[in-house]
Parts: sequence; structure tokens; C-alpha cells
Amino acid sequence: MSSKLLAAVILALTLSACASTQRTLSYQSGWPDADVNVGGYRYQVWFHETDQTMLIQRGDPRPMGQALALNWTRYATDNTQPEIVWRAAADAVLRQIHCEGREVTGQDQIREVSYVCGPGVNVNEAIAANREAWRRGVSVTDPRPR
Repeated sequence: MSSKLLAAVILALTLSACASTQRTLSYQSGWPDADVNVGGYRYQVWFHETDQTMLIQRGDPRPMGQALALNWTRYATDNTQPEIVWRAAADAVLRQIHCEGREVTGQDQIREVSYVCGPGVNVNEAIAANREAWRRGVSVTDPRPR
């Protein structure tokens, strides 16, 4: 591979990593809005303040920065959880506020889920009303066929 091509590939990878990191850091940096258990695996959920997306990370409850560090180290090479499990984590809280997950994007142990809500749903009010209960834990069964 020529040095110019290699430099272009490195630049492209760096920029794409920056874009996903920048998007992740657009979420609030504090504690998650929900602690979701899907069939024995824990996921932490942060709702975006200004758009209808949520960030989901694997692991125990902890502030965003600590969760990111764990997901970039401890869980970095663990790709065992299929999309259906990430979707179940999202829907565990979304359905409680009359919303539904749509597109699941991301990689490794971090996903972003876009969602839509029923008419008249004030998402920010619904999140605020449910946050404390969600932080105590929401459990759903593993959706994978046995």
C-alpha cells in the first residue's frame, strides 16, 4: 500500500472515530437515565436532551465517562450481544412512555437508538417522571430464541 493511500486510510478512520466520539459526547455526562437488565446483562441508557435518540452502554451504573472507559477497554472486543438484545434494552424503557425504538446504530458495546413516540408524548417530562424508578432497575427477558 502506498504511503499516500495509507495516510488517507488513517485520516478517514481518525475522522470517523472523532465523529462517533463527538456524537457520544453530545449526551449528558452524568449518571444514566435507566439501568436495564436484559436476561442477566446490564445496560445503561442515556436519553439525548434535544433529539429523539438514546445512548446505550453495557455495564453497571456509573457516570458516562467511566462507562465509556469500561466499554473502550473491558468490553471492547466483546461483540456477543446481537442487535435484538440492544433493542430490548431500549424498548424496556421506551414502551413505558409510549415510544418505540427505530434504528440501532453503533458498534462494540455502545449503541445509539432513534425512537418515535405516540401523539402528545412529552419525552422530557416522561423521562423526568420515570428516571428514579428506571435507575433502580428495569428487567426484561432475553429476546433471543432458546
